[in-house]
Amino acid sequence: METFSVFSLSGILLVSIEEEIDDSSVRVLLDLVSETVSSHELHGVIVDLQSLEVIDSFLADHLQQLARTLKLQDAALVIAGLRVPVVMVLLDFGIKFPDLVFALDVEQAMLRLQENDISGEEHGPV
Repeated sequence: METFSVFSLSGILLVSIEEEIDDSSVRVLLDLVSETVSSHELHGVIVDLQSLEVIDSFLADHLQQLARTLKLQDAALVIAGLRVPVVMVLLDFGIKFPDLVFALDVEQAMLRLQENDISGEEHGPV
């Protein structure tokens, strides 16, 4: 069974990581997301991490790489659902996300993506 689900809706790819994910599954997921965005000309990706209790440096680094890859494909990435204990651990270990945009939940992430024009011209802060 996969540890993630991927859904496409209204030009946005929704990725839900449903349980702790191993390194090889992270690679498979990120390749799938990049290929799907490219082939379907999507303008945004939301990665919902609500179910995760831990984000390790490997996943953090690959999310950063995904954000940079999507930017080259004229798509935006929003990370949704980080819980307070997860954020506290990330801060304690000094893991930073300079290339990532965050939202409290998937609904807010959708709103953040809609604030941006598909061409990349921003209409508000993300």
